[in-house]
Amino acid sequence: MKKNRLTNLIIIVVTTLAIGLFNTLFIRPEDVGTWKNFAGYVFLIIAMVNIVILILAIRKRNTK
Repeated sequence: MKKNRLTNLIIIVVTTLAIGLFNTLFIRPEDVGTWKNFAGYVFLIIAMVNIVILILAIRKRNTK
């Protein structure tokens, strides 16, 4: 059960990071400043929060 949760968290991190990067760094010049760009920032923030949660979960798993 715990391994499945860790796998799901990794998938969430990878997908939110990919969506965030495609909507911020790899965005077309005409889309800068639109809702797509701001949605990319939101996805990057979600990815950062999930990365912290992932690191804490791995640390907790390794200390047991």
